[in-house]
Amino acid sequence: MKTLLLLIAIAAGGYYVYNEHFSVTAITVDSYQALLKKAEATSVSLDEVKVGANNLAAFICSDPSYQVTGGSTPANCMARYENYREMCENRIFGQSPQSFASKAEVIAIAKRYTSCVGAIGS
Repeated sequence: MKTLLLLIAIAAGGYYVYNEHFSVTAITVDSYQALLKKAEATSVSLDEVKVGANNLAAFICSDPSYQVTGGSTPANCMARYENYREMCENRIFGQSPQSFASKAEVIAIAKRYTSCVGAIGS
């Protein structure tokens, strides 16, 4: 009886550890930070990268101190972002693979995209 209880406790502990530390399927990519977290553990889809990169560009554009430092304003940056978004999505993501296996690949393509839409300098 004691052995059975011990086995049940070990199985429950293993299940808890797996769900808390190793399971990444529950990560919903709704921000750039969530995208990077998921990319650290598993591959991410092109659609997830698009969501994360667009959120990053919008975040950078809405940061007044960053935009003023670069000689722009949040309103000008958002206007550029809206004007170039579709073209840059086609240009940057059109030739991309359907999934990305590493965090470095995700960071590189997000940087290219934010530069294309005018959120950051080249």
